[in-house]
Amino acid sequence: MNDRLQMAVDAVITMTQRFWQWWSGELLGLIPERWRERLRRRGNQLFIDLHEDRCGLDFGSFGQRETLVSAPLGAEGELPPAVVEVLLNRAGKAAQVILLLPEQQLLHKVLSLPAATESGLANVLRFEMDRHTPFTAEQVYFGYRILERDRRHQRLQVELLVVLREYLDQLLRRLDGLAVHPALVTRGEERSARPINLLPGGLLHKSSGWRGNRRLQTVLVVGLIALLLLPLWQQQQRAEHLAAQLDAPKAAAERAAAVRDELQRLEAGRDYLDEQRLLADEVLSILDELTRLLPDSTWLSRFELIGERVRLEGESAEASALIGLLEQSRTLHNVSYASPITSNPRTEKDRFSLIAERRPEQEAP
Repeated sequence: MNDRLQMAVDAVITMTQRFWQWWSGELLGLIPERWRERLRRRGNQLFIDLHEDRCGLDFGSFGQRETLVSAPLGAEGELPPAVVEVLLNRAGKAAQVILLLPEQQLLHKVLSLPAATESGLANVLRFEMDRHTPFTAEQVYFGYRILERDRRHQRLQVELLVVLREYLDQLLRRLDGLAVHPALVTRGEERSARPINLLPGGLLHKSSGWRGNRRLQTVLVVGLIALLLLPLWQQQQRAEHLAAQLDAPKAAAERAAAVRDELQRLEAGRDYLDEQRLLADEVLSILDELTRLLPDSTWLSRFELIGERVRLEGESAEASALIGLLEQSRTLHNVSYASPITSNPRTEKDRFSLIAERRPEQEAP
């Protein structure tokens, strides 16, 4: 589980480094050349280059380095005073301190492994260390990188770099005493932009300097994630603030809409009542006129007003004379029988059914 967690942390750190390289490159293109040059100098790396009997201090990058100082090692492998003086002066100004080991202290091999081992390559190399090297996994620190993936034969070409723990621990203790903590340990002949690092997660328990560096990297990862999430959080806060500000106008708008709907309902009711009042006035006017025009021997059993059409039904002793009487009306015209006149033996009167049209106001006599 620890190995998987370490692999996950390493993967996140690698992705963060790639993102930072791309992002910093884009940002550098936006600033003046003079400032870019200052940033380049400030971002260069400090190399502690160890040989079998000498130690050099270089400043620059893997592709191009400038030697600051070089001197023989002490009798017990101690760093020469001239190198220590420059190291202490320049370590704080460098982006990284990189320890380069001599080839004589390293075991370098290229292995061919099944492609299926890629997901757990670190564990595979650790378990089979005694098969590929003269040492056990407990005796060494190791790093690796994949050189080639042969998909046809399902094989991996893996470059393996191994150093004895006893040798590297001694070097790191000396540097730790100087408060210098390398971020990378690799071989002196390394020229790749992605070198093999011999400081695995297991060394966190051995070197306080590396532990502090890893903590710093973790803080940087968390800070980067927070930096990416900050705009989203700010946007969410702004949206919530605007929503809170809109609550009061929204409530007022809803109240105004409710009042408007109620007003429209009342206006519609008023208009309906006005229409019914006008219609009642017209009906009463027509009935009043019919009362005056129809003879006393006539009564109505049905009065119907639909739009401009009026229907009258009832009985009368003078049914045949009704059309002539109604033609004198100021409100009706075009009077005609809707059906033939029939006799009611019980009342000895004639049943009639008349239809007429309301006279337009401008035609009223």
